[in-house]
This record gives sequence, structure tokens and C-alpha cells, in this order.
Amino acid sequence: MVGIIVVVLSGLVSAFLPEGILPEFVREPFHAGGLGMRLILFSLIVSLWLMIDRAVALMRASFDTRTFTESVRAALQQGNVQGALAMCQQADRPLSRIIAAGLAKSDQGEHEVQAGMDEAAYGELPQLEKRTGFLALMGNVATLMGLFGTIIGLIHSFGVVGQSQDVSDKATKLAAGISEAMNCTAFGLFTGIVALVAFSILNGKTQRLIDQINHLSLRVYRSWKTARGAENTSAKPVGAPHAHLQSTGLLKHGAGGHGGKKSTFANLQLTPLIDMFIVMVIFLLMSFSASGAITAVQRDVKLPFAEKVAKLQRALVLAISYPEGDPTGGVVTLEGSEVSTAKDLLDDSGPDWKISKLTEQLQIHKNNWKVTHPNESFPGELIMLVDQNVNFKIIKKVMYSAGVAGYTNLLFAVTKKASSEGGGGGGGGH
Repeated sequence: MVGIIVVVLSGLVSAFLPEGILPEFVREPFHAGGLGMRLILFSLIVSLWLMIDRAVALMRASFDTRTFTESVRAALQQGNVQGALAMCQQADRPLSRIIAAGLAKSDQGEHEVQAGMDEAAYGELPQLEKRTGFLALMGNVATLMGLFGTIIGLIHSFGVVGQSQDVSDKATKLAAGISEAMNCTAFGLFTGIVALVAFSILNGKTQRLIDQINHLSLRVYRSWKTARGAENTSAKPVGAPHAHLQSTGLLKHGAGGHGGKKSTFANLQLTPLIDMFIVMVIFLLMSFSASGAITAVQRDVKLPFAEKVAKLQRALVLAISYPEGDPTGGVVTLEGSEVSTAKDLLDDSGPDWKISKLTEQLQIHKNNWKVTHPNESFPGELIMLVDQNVNFKIIKKVMYSAGVAGYTNLLFAVTKKASSEGGGGGGGGH
């Protein structure tokens, strides 16, 4: 009944948990993971309850068994069966209750003592293993829930590729779908690892406790048998309990050890590995083309013939910018390097219009050109990029400085003239 209540409460918590109460580093991945994250959260909550429940049960069943067993054996060797029985009733642990069930039938003979211990073991040992196997189940369920969330995220990704027309929107939604898939995978793996590790630890401790109960109860039985002097050859040997109680494994002994011992390890699912490979393959395929389309190259493609075969010539670029709000009033640059500011040129009211730094830089470029073209005349070409709101005084000073340096072929880069309302076609470049 307690287990059913815990499962129902875990389902309600995982379904209605407000994301706002989560830490910030968990909140965003939890939200991006979608429905799969809440399903995995259910497995995590149930797993945590199982860990606490089994750990408390093992702590209650554990005590100083060696000291207790030696005290009981000492009492039996002295013939004090009632004293040994009182010790068992006072300890009130699985081991002591199993021994007490046998000692209570001391007056009925060896076989009844052995059968009493076996019968008590039927009730005590399953309680030690109770619910432990569900931890392995929750670990595997968590990985499957992670796979389920991953598939949902990939379905969203494929849906986006098929519906959206905007390439940038496709890429954004595709990344969101992949994020949902990866978050579910990570959370599912984390929960599965926690549950399976806890199962291995708790199941290992449970099996060691059961082995200890088997061993110590057998020693107490032998001490009782020796003290009673029960050497009746017609009695069944210790290793052969009553037929209907043999399945408990209690009091079995021999060279082969105890039979039917459970493994402390849960089966490892390969689902997370397959899940990760699926996500990686889909992600690589989608990253190859943001639009999801692969263009096939035709074998008979022919490149067009070039129409302009004249050798391209490079000209220097001079720019005069006038950005709004600039305290310097803009700058004059040659090939990206500043040669003056608009404010300095406007404030200079002297008779010489030459910009010294600009003239020097232009002459250096001119001399370099003559070195590489010794038998050609200098073309003196200079491309000028000028903002529309630049003061004409600045333009005149720049043109004068260029002329002094030998650049007389000035080319202005302009925008196309806008068409007037109701008028004819647009004008040419200016």
C-alpha cells in the first residue's frame, strides 16, 4: 500500500512541478527537454524513494551478529535453551527471529527445529529483498524515457524542416529540437546511472546479509544439535531440509556453497548508446544543409565564357565619412588609414589648402607604382567615397591635395539617382 501511495505522489509531483522552483542551471534544460523530462523525473523520484526505503530496511536488519551468535551458542552449550531463546526474542532481528523459531521447537526433535528455521526464513528473507529489484527496473525505464524524449525531439526537428520556408527559422527550430533530444538523453542517462549503481550496492549488501544469516543460523543449529546430543542416524542431514522447504536455501551447505544466489548487477541496456548514435547522425545530416536539401552536381556543367578580358587595374580608395554624432565631424582615410579629421580641416582657415599627410601618402603610392611600371605613364586615378552631408570645403581641400600629388583622374563613387514621382526612368550615376 505504501508503494502505491508513493508511486501516485511521484506521478503528481513530476506532472505538476513548477519549473520556477528549480535552480537556474536546471530550469532551462528541463524546459527545453519537454514532456520527456517529466517522465524521467517520475523515475528519478521513485528511485530515490526505493534507495531510502531499502537502506533503512538494511540498517534495521543489521546488528552485531557475531557477538549475538557466540552468546547464543554459549548458552546452548550450557544447555540453557530458554536463555538462548530469550536472547533471540530480545534482539528482534531477522537472524534472531529465524533462530528463535527453531529453538522454540527444541522439545519436538531435530527435524522440527530445522523445519521451524526454514519456515521462518520464508517470511524473513523475502522482506530483505523486497522492492530492491524495482531499482533496476527504474534505471532501465529512465533510459527508455530518455529515448522516448529524444524521438519526440527528432520528430519536431523533421517537422520544422518540412514546414518552415525561412532558412534561418529552420536552423533555429532545428537546434531547439536537437536540444530537446539531447537534454532528454542526458537526464535519462543520469537517472539510469544513479538507479543502477544504487541497485548494485543495495543488492550486494542484501545478498551478504542473507549469506550471513544462512551461515550463522547453521552454526547455531549445529551447536544446539551438539548440545542435545542428537546423533540419530535416522534423522535427515542438515543439508537436506524438509521437502517443501528446500527452496529457501537456508541451512544448505557443501562444497558448492549456497545455491541460487542472485547477481548484484543489473543488466546493462544498450538503448542509450543507440540513442546517442541516432542523435549524432541526424544532427550531422541536418547540419550539412540548413534547408535540408542536397544539390546534385551535374556532369555536363559548362562554365560561361569571360566577356571582359582586359587586365584589371587597381586604384587607391579615399573615403570622407561624416557620421552623425561624431565629435570629430568625420574622418578622411586613404586605403583605410586616417590622414585627417573633418574638424581639423574645417577649423584650418590658412591660405594653404594642402593636406600634408594625405599628399605624402599619395606620393609614396605614386613612387611605388612607378617602380613596378617603369615604362608606363602614371594614370593618376583616385576613387573617392564621400558622404552626402560632407562640407564642400573638405572636398576641395582633398581634391587640391590629390592634384598636388599628381592624382588628376578623380573617380567619384555615387548612388543611382532616385526616380521622381510620376516621372520617367531613373537618372544615371553622379
